[in-house]
Amino acid sequence: MKIILSICASFFLVLSSISVVHAQSKTTYRDASGRTTGSSTTNSSGKTTFRDASGRSTGNATTNSSGKTTYRDASGRTTGSSTTNSSGKTTYRDASGRTTGSSTRR
Repeated sequence: MKIILSICASFFLVLSSISVVHAQSKTTYRDASGRTTGSSTTNSSGKTTFRDASGRSTGNATTNSSGKTTYRDASGRTTGSSTTNSSGKTTYRDASGRTTGSSTRR
């Protein structure tokens, strides 16, 4: 019985340590000469933070459950949004909701 409890306790510790790990995805942006111009990191909740070459935050993007992505500047003000339809067409809008462009996934 003690062995079973010990195994269960060890298994619980392993599971609880796994849930503490929060991976972040990082992308670095470079110009044609290879110099870093900025970066972005996406945390486990899906919030992407954008940074300039010095590492200062320039804004972020979050996507809600319906697929709308909202872009904000470093002060938290909404600067635009985007949505993608079932055909793969992404429509970009400015802060007031006016369409500013679109792209299609190929």
